[in-house]
Amino acid sequence: MKKSTKTNHYSKIWPVKWVGNPSGLWALLLSPFLLFGCLNTSETEPEIIIEPPYSSLIGTDTISSGDYKQFSIGANAETTYASVNQLKENIGLDYINIVANIYSDITELEDKLPLYHYIFMDEEKGTSTGVQLGISEDRIATIFLGNGEELEKWPTDLSQSAIRKGDEVATLFDKLKTISQNDKYKKKFEAINLLTKDLSKPYDSQMSKSPQWYFGYTLADDKMDVIKLNFEEGMLKNIIIDHFETY
Repeated sequence: MKKSTKTNHYSKIWPVKWVGNPSGLWALLLSPFLLFGCLNTSETEPEIIIEPPYSSLIGTDTISSGDYKQFSIGANAETTYASVNQLKENIGLDYINIVANIYSDITELEDKLPLYHYIFMDEEKGTSTGVQLGISEDRIATIFLGNGEELEKWPTDLSQSAIRKGDEVATLFDKLKTISQNDKYKKKFEAINLLTKDLSKPYDSQMSKSPQWYFGYTLADDKMDVIKLNFEEGMLKNIIIDHFETY
């Protein structure tokens, strides 16, 4: 597999869906307000923004042995993915964020694209016109540029090969492959980030290459946790739980 190892300076807007709050307060908000720095900055990928209205870190726990909830330290990535799916029933979790899940060859992704909820593509150097695709119920649900502009289709100047809201995800690979061969847009495929995994979809074996998966959920109206699952050589090394208070 040819994963990108280039250095980018992405600092755009990235969605995290918060769970456990029926009002949807922690649902996807596309604006660059609050960064929680929980990613390895040496990795090549955009930073992900978790955006409650206001919050403060009130504590951090680290689990380096034994068990935590459904997770077991030392378990492999596939087993850990199954544990995430067990936990999702308790907290209403639908998605999990995958760090450093980056490719530079679209031809490797035919079977992977339908497994993800958010996909981002951009040039190696990072631009304001990188393209974020949101997938829901096996269709393209949202199309955004890195500057926050929402689109009905991308590229806007193409017709038959353009990706449109409402397209079936089964058509996405062929359209992306065609667009990647267009000289005007091929640089947008230098770094293809499979950002957010849909937990209703099967395990992707390349998730084992990621150093960290993470997700957030609310405990009460004014409390929330961010759970970071850290891996080393495909095995769960430790779990970091950041506790936040919102107000």
